[in-house]
Amino acid sequence: MQRLPPDRTIRRNPSAWSVAARVRSRYVVRETNPESGTQVIDFFARDANFWHRMGRAAVIGTIAGVATMAFTQIVRIGTDLIWPEDIDYGWLGGDWWWLAILGATGLIVGIMRRYLPVDDLNGSLTIIQESHVDRSTALPAIAISIVSLVGGASLGPFDGGVRSGASIGDWYSTIRGLPDREREVDTLSGISASLGGLLTAPVLATLLTTELRWPERRSLYRVLLPGLTASIFGFAVFFAIVGDTFLGVFALPSFEVRFWHFGLGVILGVVAAALSWLLGVTVYTIRRWVLPLTNSQVARALSGGLVLGLIAAVFPLTLASGKVQLGVAIDSAGELGAVFLVAVVFAKIVAVAISLTTGFIGGPVMPTLFIGGAAGLAVHAMFPDIPIALAFSCMLVAVPGVSVGAPFSMIFLAALTVGIGAVETVPAGIAVLTAYTLNSGVGWFGLPAERAVVDIDDIHVQTELFEMGADLDTEDE
Repeated sequence: MQRLPPDRTIRRNPSAWSVAARVRSRYVVRETNPESGTQVIDFFARDANFWHRMGRAAVIGTIAGVATMAFTQIVRIGTDLIWPEDIDYGWLGGDWWWLAILGATGLIVGIMRRYLPVDDLNGSLTIIQESHVDRSTALPAIAISIVSLVGGASLGPFDGGVRSGASIGDWYSTIRGLPDREREVDTLSGISASLGGLLTAPVLATLLTTELRWPERRSLYRVLLPGLTASIFGFAVFFAIVGDTFLGVFALPSFEVRFWHFGLGVILGVVAAALSWLLGVTVYTIRRWVLPLTNSQVARALSGGLVLGLIAAVFPLTLASGKVQLGVAIDSAGELGAVFLVAVVFAKIVAVAISLTTGFIGGPVMPTLFIGGAAGLAVHAMFPDIPIALAFSCMLVAVPGVSVGAPFSMIFLAALTVGIGAVETVPAGIAVLTAYTLNSGVGWFGLPAERAVVDIDDIHVQTELFEMGADLDTEDE
């Protein structure tokens, strides 16, 4: 810490060092000593504890990268064993035996939830926000997530990845005997490492965890830089072994930005806000229908699996997380048609809601990306004059930007996954800004931000995806 003069100014002298000090003083963090009342400059990298965190982040990042890679590879191998590669993604393109697969998946998930210690289970977004994970429930939840994803539930690997990384960070801080504050930092480092592997983009993973923790951030760079370090190590392990990346996965031809595209971004933002609202309403409504029907988690998951199988048989694009399916939709957008794509969007919303409310465990990020991306393809199909990359990128990021609650990360994601340039991301940024402001800022569509907590079958999720919360439950009691 460098102590400033009592008058809180830098002394003037003709030396170059003085000039540099005056310039530097405008950008460093200043803290006030409560006892003396004097200001000090906080050079966080001069703190030995910061470098301890960075060292732990490298270790945690490596281990969490291996754990997340193992999780995703188990899911991939299981998926390849069960599901065929040559799927007809048109109307009624699914096979009716899918009902048996998803029904059996639901039955297994229900039995696992009945007998494994997952009664008091926080959602992955809550784990990020609180930088805390209960390791006694994490492994069973990861196992259920693997079964859910392999069995074709409309969820993604986000939840399992977050729990894997958080558990590694929490475990490492435990064996080191570290205090609670350092445990929080290590847990967040583990989460960043896992997301660095899943997203194959360390900076995006760090930005995402920072946004999701925004209300809780403290001493930002003391936590952010270890998180970025862990994310880089997690990505390095994942990429070195798997060799696959999420970047450019939805590559589309670039387009020349026109002034009217900015206004179109506002319109598409309104559409995305409405879809996010519809997703939240669907989750809430189906939950209110499902829970009173039966208290048996086995029966609930079994019925949910059967309905998911029926939806997938009619609309095969709704199967699984949606990453592969969205790529197929892009390649076949001209053949599928606007009506079919719109039907797929609504079917996917119902499938995601059923997956979340009947006991399956998985992440909401990829499914909401699918909903937004498919909606963008539908917009282009209805209005061919709108460039496909424009419509797709705007909707791809605006829906999860609201639903997941990370608008800036989603703008970054548009550039990385669609392959558009900095200028082409402006309409997407406008769409995210519009959608997020309408939902979480203005509170339109019945989604006020202060009610962004919902208890879904004992899974507590804090995110704009489920804006109608537990306070509504208490109103009915």
